[in-house]
Amino acid sequence: MSIRPDPFPQSKQQERISALEQTRRKDRRNLKMANAMLCGVEAMNKANTRADILDALSDALKDAIGAHEVTVIGDVAEGMFGVPQSRPTVLHPLRTQPALTPDIFDWFARHRQIKNLSICRAPAAGLVSARSKGSLISAPFRREGGQMLVVLCWHPSVDYFDTDKAKVLDRMTVMMSHALRGIRTDDRHALLASVLENAEVPVMLADPADQGSAVVYVNRAFEALSGRTLADAMGMQFITDRFRPGADLESMAAAFAAGQRGRYRVWNSRKNGAPFLDEISLTPIRDTFGSLRYMLATHTDVTEQAQTLEVVHQLEQRIESAMEAVSSAILATGADGEVLYANTAMHRLLHELYGTEMRPHQAIATFVKRVEDCAQNLELTCSDGAVFLIRSFDSSEGGHVITGTDVTEIKRAERELKQRAAAMDSTTEGIAIVERSARIAYANPAFTRIFGAGPPSSILGRKWCDAFLAEDVARLSVEVRPKVESLGFAQIEMRAHVDGKNLTFEVCVTRIDDKMRIVVVRDITRRIEYEDARASFDKKLHDFEKNESIGRLAAGVAHDFNNLLAVINGHSALLNERTAPDKVQLYSERINAASSRAAKMINRFLDLGMSADNQSMIDLRNLMSESQDLLRSALSAETRFTLDLDDAEMEMLCYPSDLLRVALNLVQNAQDALGGRPGQIHQCLKRFAGIDLMDLPLAIGSIDPEQAYARYTVEDSGSGIPADVLGRLFHEHCSTKGQRGSGIGMMAIAEIIRSHEGAIRILSQEGHGTRVEIFLPLSDYSVTRISDEDIGSVRLDGQLILLVDDDAQVAESIAAFLERLGAEVSICLHPDEALEAIKEDPGLWSFLVTDYNMPGQNGGQLAQAAKSADGDLPIVIVTALARKLSDPNLSEDVISALLGKPVDLNTLAHLIAQHGRVLPPPQP
Repeated sequence: MSIRPDPFPQSKQQERISALEQTRRKDRRNLKMANAMLCGVEAMNKANTRADILDALSDALKDAIGAHEVTVIGDVAEGMFGVPQSRPTVLHPLRTQPALTPDIFDWFARHRQIKNLSICRAPAAGLVSARSKGSLISAPFRREGGQMLVVLCWHPSVDYFDTDKAKVLDRMTVMMSHALRGIRTDDRHALLASVLENAEVPVMLADPADQGSAVVYVNRAFEALSGRTLADAMGMQFITDRFRPGADLESMAAAFAAGQRGRYRVWNSRKNGAPFLDEISLTPIRDTFGSLRYMLATHTDVTEQAQTLEVVHQLEQRIESAMEAVSSAILATGADGEVLYANTAMHRLLHELYGTEMRPHQAIATFVKRVEDCAQNLELTCSDGAVFLIRSFDSSEGGHVITGTDVTEIKRAERELKQRAAAMDSTTEGIAIVERSARIAYANPAFTRIFGAGPPSSILGRKWCDAFLAEDVARLSVEVRPKVESLGFAQIEMRAHVDGKNLTFEVCVTRIDDKMRIVVVRDITRRIEYEDARASFDKKLHDFEKNESIGRLAAGVAHDFNNLLAVINGHSALLNERTAPDKVQLYSERINAASSRAAKMINRFLDLGMSADNQSMIDLRNLMSESQDLLRSALSAETRFTLDLDDAEMEMLCYPSDLLRVALNLVQNAQDALGGRPGQIHQCLKRFAGIDLMDLPLAIGSIDPEQAYARYTVEDSGSGIPADVLGRLFHEHCSTKGQRGSGIGMMAIAEIIRSHEGAIRILSQEGHGTRVEIFLPLSDYSVTRISDEDIGSVRLDGQLILLVDDDAQVAESIAAFLERLGAEVSICLHPDEALEAIKEDPGLWSFLVTDYNMPGQNGGQLAQAAKSADGDLPIVIVTALARKLSDPNLSEDVISALLGKPVDLNTLAHLIAQHGRVLPPPQP
C-alpha cells in the first residue's frame, strides 16, 4: 500500500499560517486606515473653515498612517478666490514657521519619501519639518487654478513610511483639496451674491426658460436707476414696451433669445416715464453642463455720455478743420504704413519738395522713408527759401505722426539772437541772467571780469552778488528785492574790488518773469570821480559867490553897525546922576532898541556865513523882518527898499541860511538891475492856499493843491531880462551882468528852492523891471510864541536858578534881571562846578541856564550830563549861533529851549516861569 504524501507539510503549513497572519494584520491595518480615512473625510466635509479642514486632515493622518506631525504648505492663501501670495506659506499648523523660499517650495513639488533625515543632504527637508532625525514623506497636489498644496508627515523612526502609507497620504491630500474647494465654492456664492446686490452697476437677471423671459432679480443700483423696486420688477418681461423701437432693440431681442453676449443701446424709460439712453450688456449664465440658466443684463445710463460723444465728434470735426487751417504740415500713418491723414499744408510741402515728378503716394513714401532714416529732427529748405522742421512721433497704434513746422521766422530770430548775443559779449557793460535765487545762468565777459575769473562758464551757478562788497550786498534785501517784486526793476550802487582797485558800479536788476532776473552793471567809478570833482568845483564856486555877497555886505553892515554903536555910546554918556528920571527911561529904551537891532543884524550876518546842514522851524515873517537891516546894507542909498508882511503865520521847517542867501541874491540882482540909477525894490511876503496857485506858469518846481505856501516876491524897477535870456536863466553860467557875473546865482537859487520843495515864477519885460516870486511850502503847525502881553508880566518867586557862563559880566547882568523878578540865582563860571552842584543835590534846582561855548565842555555836554543826574531838570541853552540841531545833545528831550545871544531877558524869564520847577518853601 502506497503512502500519499501530506499535501500540507508542516513547514508549508507554518508558512501559510504566517502568511495568513500577515494578511490579517495587513487587513486590520488597512481597515484601521480606511476607518481613519473615512472619519477624516467625514470631519473634513463637516468643517466650516479651512482651519477645521486642516485639523481634520492632521488627525486623520495621525490615526491612519501613524504620523507624529503633519504640515501643510502652499503657494496661495486659501481664501475665497485663491489670490496668489508673494511667497510660499505654511498653512498648518498655525505657529511661527521659518521663512519659505521659492527654491524650498519647488523641492517639495514632487513626491518625497525620506527614510532617514539625518543623512538627507537636501536642506529643504529639515528646514520645513524643523527636524534633523526620523523619516519624512510628502505628497504634492496641483489644483485646478494651478496652485500647489503639499502635505508633509514626519515620524521619529527611521524608514517608517512605506508605499501603502504614501498612497493613503495621496488620497487624503486629494480629499483635503476637494473639501477646501467646497468651502471656497460656498464662500464664492455668498460673496458673489453680496457683490451683486451691492454693486454700483445696475443688474437684472431674467429667466430665458420662462415664457416671456420673466425678470427674477434686480439689485439696488437698478432700483436707483429706473425707480422700479424688486417687487415692481419681479414677473416683468425683459422685452417690453418701455423700450423705444429701433434696430438695436431688435438685435438685443434676438441675442437674448439665442443666449448670446452683446452690448446694445436702446431708449428706455424710468418708472416716472422719463426717457434715458440705456446701454445694456447681455451675458449668458450657464451651469457646469453648459445649459443656459439665466441672462444677466447690466444697465448704464449713457445719456450724458452720448451727448458728450456727440460733442467730442463735433470737436473732432473742428480739430480736423483746425488741422487743415494751421500752417504746420501733418501726416499720420498706420502701423502698416498706410496713410491715415495728410492735411493740405503737408500736400503743399510735398509739392514744394518733389514737384510733379512723383505721384502723391510715391512722394509720401519717399518723404516718410527719408524721415525714418534720419535719427534726429530734420530741417528741409524749400525752393522758395522756406525752412521746415520735420519731426516724427510714434503713435499708440504703432504708426507715426510726422509734422512739418515752418521755422523760417524762428531761424531769422535765431540769427538775430546770435547777433545780439555777440553784441552782449562785446559790450563793456556787465550783463548776467540770473535765477530768482541769484545764481548765474548766463554772464557776458564784462560781468565775468568783475569776479576776476576766466571764461563766463567759470562763474555759472555762483551768486552774482558774490562779486561785490559784503556791506553793499546786505542792502539788497531792503533796497532792491522789494522794488523788483513790486515795480519790476530796481537800481543801486555797489562796490567791488577788481584788479587791485576799488570800483563803483551802477547795478540795475530787472525781473524777466517769476523765476529769472537780468542784472546789468556799469562801471561808474570815473563818473563818480568826475561828479565829485564837479561838486567840489561847484562848491568852491558857490562859496566864492557867497563870499562875494558877504564882501559886498561888509561895508554896509559895518556902517550900520557903527551907527548903532554911536546911538548906544551917545545915550550911555547921557546917563549919569544928573539925568532926569523921565530921561533915564527914554535913554534906556533907545539903548535897548539899538542893541536888539545890532544883535539881529549880527545874527543874520552869521547865518549868512553858516553852512546849510541843519533845519529849523521858523516863522518866515521873523526871518524877513529881522533881515531887512542886513539886506539894506547891500543897497545903494538912492534905492527905495520896502517890505510888506502878511498878518498870517508862516511857519516852515527850512534852512534859514539858505533862504537868507536867496533873499540876498535876489535883492543884489535887483540892485544890479537898477544900473546905479535911483529906483525901487519892493518885497512882499504873503500866505496862499496851493489850490489858488495851480494855474501859474512856473519856471522851477510845482504846486501841491493841498499844501499852503508862502509867496516871497522881489520886484524891481530896473532894466528887465531879455526874452532870450529868460528861458535859460536857471542854466549853469547864465548871467546878465557880463564880466561882473559868475552865472551861478540863479542856478544856486533854483537848487535851494528845489531842496525846500518849492517853486519859482519870473515875470520880466525888458525895460520895465523884473518880478521874481518864490513859493515855499508851509508846515501844518505853528510854534508857540510869547505874546507881547506876557512879556514883562511874569514873576519868578520861589525859583532857584543855576546860571552857567564863563563871562562873569554877562552872567551877573542876567542874574540881576532874574533876581529883580523874585528868583534866587547861583552863578557858576565853569561847567564842571555846575555839574558837581547838580549831582550833590538832584532836585534842588528849579532851572538851569547855560552858555554853549565854554572851556572844558560845551553847553550841550553839560545839558546831557545834568539830565542824567536830574532827569526832570528844565534846561535852556544860550548861544551866539543858535543852531539847535547841529549838536545831537541838544534834542527836545534834553533841553526846553535854545536862545540866541544877546539873550532876550523877557523871553528867558517867561520860559523859566513856564517850565521851571517851583520848590517848596524851606521848613522853619
